[in-house]
This record gives sequence, structure tokens and C-alpha cells, in this order.
Amino acid sequence: MTQGKPLQQLCGAGGDTVVTGLAVDSRSVAPGDLFLARAGTLHDAHDHVSLAVARGAVAVCSERPVAADVPNIVLPDLRTRLGAIAATFYDDPSARLTCIGVTGTNGKTSIAWLCAATLDDTGFVGTLGWGAPPQLCPTALTTEDPVVLQGRLRRLLDGGVTRVAMEASSHALDQGRVADVRFDIAVFSNLTRDHLDYHGTMERYAQAKRKLFETASLRAAVINVDDPVGRDLARDSAVETVTYGTVSDAALSWSDVAWRADGIEGRWRSPWGSAPFRLPLFGDFSVRNAAAALAAACLLGETIDDIAARMASAPAAPGRMERVGAPGPDAPTVIVDYAHTPDALGAALAAARRHLTGTLTCVFGCGGDRDRGKRPLMAAAAEAGADAVLLTSDNPRGEAPGAIIEDTLPGFDRPGDVTVEIDRARAIGLAIERSGPGDVVLVAGKGHEDYQEVGGRRIPYSDVETARNALGNRGPGPGGTV
Repeated sequence: MTQGKPLQQLCGAGGDTVVTGLAVDSRSVAPGDLFLARAGTLHDAHDHVSLAVARGAVAVCSERPVAADVPNIVLPDLRTRLGAIAATFYDDPSARLTCIGVTGTNGKTSIAWLCAATLDDTGFVGTLGWGAPPQLCPTALTTEDPVVLQGRLRRLLDGGVTRVAMEASSHALDQGRVADVRFDIAVFSNLTRDHLDYHGTMERYAQAKRKLFETASLRAAVINVDDPVGRDLARDSAVETVTYGTVSDAALSWSDVAWRADGIEGRWRSPWGSAPFRLPLFGDFSVRNAAAALAAACLLGETIDDIAARMASAPAAPGRMERVGAPGPDAPTVIVDYAHTPDALGAALAAARRHLTGTLTCVFGCGGDRDRGKRPLMAAAAEAGADAVLLTSDNPRGEAPGAIIEDTLPGFDRPGDVTVEIDRARAIGLAIERSGPGDVVLVAGKGHEDYQEVGGRRIPYSDVETARNALGNRGPGPGGTV
């Protein structure tokens, strides 16, 4: 467990005041905490110092001077020092863990999940939550605030974990949230259009991803060289690098691939030898994700045969090409996936088409308060990959759902063939009602999420549960009641 630390040790000033906890939110301050006050995009923590002190903060570290009856340490660069302060307080947990960082537009969750599922004593930190799979606690962000993140790494360490597989989002890399995590292995999956509302250009987006590979503690890298950004990363890498992909010069590749209704079979070819594999997963991207996890494991000393065997029984990450219920003779196959970029949606539809037969229906929407230019591209991907499309709401957030749909419709060549149903649960029910035995319904965009964000509120909602209920209420054949 973490012992109290002198304020001087954490902030370089403040004398012998002993700090027993850290807080960045005044509402979560406990007696003995150091309150770390920053100006945020929506809220300024400097305005809430009095509440933090009233709740028991023994000191305040802030970006500018504040009025407080406790020591106030002013660090104008506090934002960039948060990780170091937290790492010091928690005794630098990542230094005693083997840390695998995974970045890229698509595949981060699945790669990190496969690492955690196939390596002993390995924790997971990412979009799905944090902990030791399958037991995870929820997280608010893919990569949390550095104070929260360092605390979770310490709790994982105290719980007996020796390795951690962690998603590193572009936002977190750009904002320095993982700057004080001592990554040992960095993994790059791919780079396609996403988050341009934040980064502005694909070049700045790629530069944010590159920061993971500039980590001073890095010992090795695993890079997808089918991606042009990946080829640049591999060329510039200063550490041991294992490349993977289908190009001829990839160190790790795969062959003899067979696509089955229940998964994928093939053979790995790698620097550690050749081995057959079977994955209970769907899609070409699942082979790529498994290849990345395999390379990371082998770099840590595992054998290719052992990891291939473990992957054969590893469960899919929740909400990643997840089948809902067992396929029955009178019902369609329903798959829930997190695909929320044009590239990911196209890949998910191609995966469903490759593994299964029958009419393919896609249910999707676009998120509010995000890259509007992506919306017609999502429509084009859905129309190109599916036989039928139902356009609905995703997480509208602060936007009107109808306005988001109006932005999306111009991407369809045949908008008259598209069914628009703003209510997501009704759209899923309608898609399942219209589909018959042997058909496939892909519900894309929200994956594992157990809420829908509408008007600044998170309303309890699950695509998986909605689809399961619709299947249960459905009569035999197309036209069953929902």
C-alpha cells in the first residue's frame, strides 16, 4: 500500500506536510489529500479550492496562486507534471510492471485484451475498464487522467499483477497523460480517419500516436507495416522491432487462412518459428490483432506454440464482433461491434460477409459533437458493405439526433433505400424482425457501452441487451413480432 509522502517530495516545496492521497476533483477530496487544481476545458478547479479544503485537503498545488488556509504550491506547468507527481506518490508502479502500450485507430482494445487474456498475471487498462480480465472495473476514458492512471497501476501491482496491457489513445498521448508510464513494449495497429475534431489533420493525429514510440523506457516495438504510418514508424524505430502484416518483408505473417462460421484457422510464420492457429474470432482484422498480441508475448519470452494454444480459447473482447446469443434455426445471427469509423465499419461488414451467409443488415449511427466530416463516409461504408441499412442514433451528446442523420444521409448513393429510425432500440428490433434464419444483423458503433449519451446525460442502454431482448421477442421467420 502507498504510504504518506511529504509535500516537498511531491511538489518540490511545502515542507514536511504529509500527503496521504491525491485528488483532481474537489468533490472526491478525502482528509489528508493534496488537491491538484488545473484549468480545464469546461471547468476550472481553481474555483473549487475552498470546497477541497473544507473536505480535508491538507495542501493545494495549483497553476496560479489561490486563497487557501493550507499550503499552496504554485506550479504553472502543473498539467505536464501531474504524471510525475502521481508516479512519485504511488512509488512509480510502472517501473515494477512490464507495460505494453497499444495505440492506433482501430484494434487497440482487442490487442490489449488478447495480451491480458493470454499472458499470466496480466492486467488490462482501456476502453472496457481496468483490472484482470474478465473482472473489470469501469473507466470514464480509454486512457485516464494521469493521477487516476498511476493509482490504478499501483492497485494492480498490489493485487499481484506483474504485467499490464494498456490502450494509449491519441488524446492521452497528446495531453501527456501517459508520459510517466514506463512502457516496455509499444504496439501500433493502424491509422485511419478519426478524432479530427481534436487533432485537426491526419498529420497531427499520426504525430500524437508516434509519441508512444519515443518513450525513453521502451525496449521493443510491434508495428503493422501494412499501414503506411506503420512503415514510417518501423523505419525510424530505435529499439528492437517486430513488424507484422501481409507485405513480403513483415517479420510476422500468416498463411493458409480459412474463414469458418465459428472463427478463423491458419498458420503463423514468425522469427520464433511457425505454428498453426485457431481464433474464435471474426475478420481479417482479428488475425492482425492476434498477430500483434502474439509478437508482444513472444518478445516477453513466451513460446509461439503456447500463445497460439491460449488464443484458441481466448474470449473476444466485449462488444468487438460479439455474437448475441446462440444462433437458432429460426433466427438471424446478430453481431454487436464497436466500429465507429468508416474503415472499422467497412471491415466489420466484410468480416460478417466472409464468415456468414444470408442477407446482411447494418444498424448504425454517428456520434454527436465529433468529426462531422466522417458522417457521410460512414454512410458510404455501410451502403457498400451491407444489403440493407438502418440509420439511427449513436451517442448524440449535445446535438439533435435528426441533425446528425441529416449530415449522414448525403453519403448514401441510394438514400431512398435506407430506413431511418432515430430510436436505436427500435431500429435494432426492426432489423431483427425483418431478418430471417441464416441472415446477419450487424449493430455497429457502441459495442460494449452500457449507456447512451443524450443531451449531456448518460442513459442506461446496451446494444447487446437490446438485441438479446429483440431476439427473445421475435417470432419465427421474417415478420416476427418485436
